[in-house]
Amino acid sequence: MSRREGRTVNGEYPIPPPSKCAKVLYYTWKLCSVVFSHFVMISLVVAYCILGAVTFERLEAQHERDVKTNISHIRRNTTQSIWTMTRTVPLLNQTNWTCEVVDMLKDFENAILLEMKVHGWDGNESIESIQWTFTGALFYSIIVITTIGKRPKNLAFAVFFC
Repeated sequence: MSRREGRTVNGEYPIPPPSKCAKVLYYTWKLCSVVFSHFVMISLVVAYCILGAVTFERLEAQHERDVKTNISHIRRNTTQSIWTMTRTVPLLNQTNWTCEVVDMLKDFENAILLEMKVHGWDGNESIESIQWTFTGALFYSIIVITTIGKRPKNLAFAVFFC
């Protein structure tokens, strides 16, 4: 049996080794596919962050302005109520006036606490200085991406305390 006959199996011929041109094309294709896949992935992450920042800013900035405006209205209404009560009392008695004002101030405190707990008021009434700027929303969007997929090492511990 000759060497040529030993190379064939069941009448099939062996595949010739790829040429240098084929190797260059193969590795160029691999390089391009890796680079473009990473480029596409990074582009998607950046687009998600920017789109998330725009969305968070649009959704939350107006709500924050509304909460601050509402606080100003609550303060103004409380002040007006105290002034109206003071002007309409025929006989200004310190004890009665103080009891009425304390009740109004308790209502004011409860309204402020409600705005802080439920609506997230931060104590600042200036409508010009809001937290949900594009930069803050972009930071929040990046934080959301970095916390996705994180889980505690001891899952039973986390389930127990949740």
